[in-house]
Amino acid sequence: MKVWGFIALGLIAGLLASPLRAQPTTTPSPSAAIVLLKGPIDDFSQRSLERRFAEARAAGAHTVILQIDTYGGLVTSALDMSRFIKRQNDLHTIAFVDEKAISAGAMIALACDELVMQNSSVIGDCAPIVFQSDGTLESLPPAERAKQESPILAEFRDSATRNGYDPLVAEAMVAVDRVVHYVQSPDGKKKFVDQAEFAKLKDEGWTPVAGVPDPLDGQADLLTVHADIAQKIGLAKGVYSSPEAFAQARGLNIIDTFSAGVGEEFVEMLGTGAARAVLIVIFIMSLKLALAAPGHGAAEAVALISGGLLFGVPLLTGYAQWYEIVAIFLGLALLAFEIFVFPGHLVSGAVGLLLIIGGLIMTFVGKEPGTLPGALPKLSGTWQALQHGILIVTGGLISSLLLSIWLQRYLPKIPYFNRLVLTATSGGTSVGTASAPATEISWPEIGAVGTAVTDLRPGGSASFTDQQLGDSRITSVVSDTGFVPANTNVVVREARRGYVVVRPLA
Repeated sequence: MKVWGFIALGLIAGLLASPLRAQPTTTPSPSAAIVLLKGPIDDFSQRSLERRFAEARAAGAHTVILQIDTYGGLVTSALDMSRFIKRQNDLHTIAFVDEKAISAGAMIALACDELVMQNSSVIGDCAPIVFQSDGTLESLPPAERAKQESPILAEFRDSATRNGYDPLVAEAMVAVDRVVHYVQSPDGKKKFVDQAEFAKLKDEGWTPVAGVPDPLDGQADLLTVHADIAQKIGLAKGVYSSPEAFAQARGLNIIDTFSAGVGEEFVEMLGTGAARAVLIVIFIMSLKLALAAPGHGAAEAVALISGGLLFGVPLLTGYAQWYEIVAIFLGLALLAFEIFVFPGHLVSGAVGLLLIIGGLIMTFVGKEPGTLPGALPKLSGTWQALQHGILIVTGGLISSLLLSIWLQRYLPKIPYFNRLVLTATSGGTSVGTASAPATEISWPEIGAVGTAVTDLRPGGSASFTDQQLGDSRITSVVSDTGFVPANTNVVVREARRGYVVVRPLA
């Protein structure tokens, strides 16, 4: 027993004397989040970017990989995004160029602390240029060009200084007249030089760097480079197949990916040219019906909803300014004045149409920094937006006209709908409708008695008996005494072109 006691005491002493083996631990990888920035750059995407950064920070991310795929957009929004990214002192920002970072996208990418690119992606081309009517570039006067380039150049220079890029390379993305050579000395030293310095260095034995185009940027070009060249000139710190592959190579732990929500995608969809063209057609057709037979409610509701989307989305994204919306509503007021108050003189109607069309076109064009309202665009993206707006609005107007002609011709032939329009004739005179009136309305006749099918507010629908066909038909009417409840007997007081005037039967 004593022996076993000594053995037990020895084991206990040994255990106490030897340090306990620590359990294996793993150091967690630095947390990172992917934030997607795709599509047009505008005020809405700017606010969305700020929200996603806040969500990434709240999720515990210390690094944000900004996945960029855009052709650019509003310069003012891009400037705000660039400055916002530079203020994120508690986050390490890395731009991952996915396919393209053109114009405003290049500005945002260079604002990040680092820049990496996907295979075959491209970055660059951010300059104020003006197109002539034949599509060729127009030369801006030096003072005008300097005014347009100034805020953009300042932002690119600041990003280059802050993040270690060569300022000459950054400026070449903005200024058309920059010539950039990438050269190396006989002992292997490399640097970027302009045309004048390159001429001097050639005599000292400096030569263009192999594998890089020479010049890197020519006299009439804007610097735009693909991923392999961007890596060779030090603009990109690496080329990777995906943000996940980059994160794995850096040892980053991706905790989440923050992309556009359903609501943001819906707003982005409504801002496309196709969606806005459809909204223009719906707005014009419903507005026409509302003006032809006011008071029904349905046409007014559709016009209000489509108009709200047509004007509200550009206001939300930053393409429409308050004075453009005021011009549209002033045009609508003048058009209503022409129809209801002082018909026939055409002046207010013509001015109203010009204000409506001009305002609609300008809701496709974003505001340029430092320009006055109504000034011609100077930036290439703004000029293209103006041309795009003219095309969309013109197409919407033509489509509305064709749809109106089609409805006038075929709506009376469609079952059920033919009971809602006037197609009978009386005494050889054609009968019109609210949406497709004939030269003279002879049915229902003045003095005819019918019944209000809907509330008249003051417009609505009433049913009258067609003596020729021997059945009841519904037509649009307007009460000249204000509100009339449904099922009230009404009498025709006047038959005008486009609608019938009634009042309650005494």
